[in-house]
Amino acid sequence: MAAPEAIGGGGFGAHVGWKMVREAWGMRTRGITVEGRLQGSGRYNDVEHHTYAYVDDKGERRELTTSEDSGERAEITYDPAAPESAQIGRGTTGRLVFGAVLILLFGPLLPAGVSFMVVGVAALVF
Repeated sequence: MAAPEAIGGGGFGAHVGWKMVREAWGMRTRGITVEGRLQGSGRYNDVEHHTYAYVDDKGERRELTTSEDSGERAEITYDPAAPESAQIGRGTTGRLVFGAVLILLFGPLLPAGVSFMVVGVAALVF
């Protein structure tokens, strides 16, 4: 029973970590920072959310809803190649580090789970 959980947990953790690293790296290398203006606030699942509107490099109006409060105006950084991954502020270091930690913690579970599975099958066959 340990092999499926190790493979599933390792795969999920490594995938989430890789996605965080990829998005943060995109923001760091291609990100554009613009000014956003508060459009409204509201509560969802007992968490205050704020919606900021901004204009991207193509002149399109976009919105970012976040639980981070930056007042009436906020710096919004987005990746022109993936504008849906916008964030408040410029900081990407924390996301890069956290994503790398997830990969390092959960990544080794994948080969461990596969090893458990191979040993289990070999024990049944031989």
